[in-house]
Amino acid sequence: MRRVKTLVLLCAMMLFGSLQANAQKLGVVGGATFSSLSGIENSSKTGWNAGATVQFKLPLGFSIQPSLMYNAKASNLDLLIGNAGLNVGYLELPVSLQWGPDLLVFRPFADVSPYIGYALGNKFSSETILSGLQKWDASNVHKFEYGLAVGGGIEVWRLQITCRYNWNFGPLFGAELPASLKEVKDMLGESNFRGVTLSMAFLFGN
Repeated sequence: MRRVKTLVLLCAMMLFGSLQANAQKLGVVGGATFSSLSGIENSSKTGWNAGATVQFKLPLGFSIQPSLMYNAKASNLDLLIGNAGLNVGYLELPVSLQWGPDLLVFRPFADVSPYIGYALGNKFSSETILSGLQKWDASNVHKFEYGLAVGGGIEVWRLQITCRYNWNFGPLFGAELPASLKEVKDMLGESNFRGVTLSMAFLFGN
């Protein structure tokens, strides 16, 4: 598993490095991730995101902006046995397709961002009256993710602020879960992460 993680990270870095060589602007980006699980009420929890980005300007107000991000997604679960929390950290490669007019002082834009990712860390914790706080690896979380984000933002000078709503596609958990997590499996079903990311980037270049 460690070799797989290393291989995924190296491939992402090589791809990102080749894009940087032809980029018009480079930048650093970070912000907050407000995630929840689809179909589960009151499951929202705040995480964070950070990484690097490259921007390519295209004609007619279009631009393409791939990023290499670490995105910490999390969710609360209200179980019959008590409260539980799920935390998954993804290495993500979103490719932002933007359109917006350049108004000299600022540029508002609409954004569509398909993305793929790989889970670098998964933790599940629960707290009950009988057993207290317990933590263990959520090994049945699917390692690979893919999804789509839609939103918009504004670019002023070298600052770019973007707000997106994100959908992870496919089920979050694998087919097999230990008996101790049966209630979790019954509750989640085909659920996966969704929610809002709010990010700020600082861009370098022309």
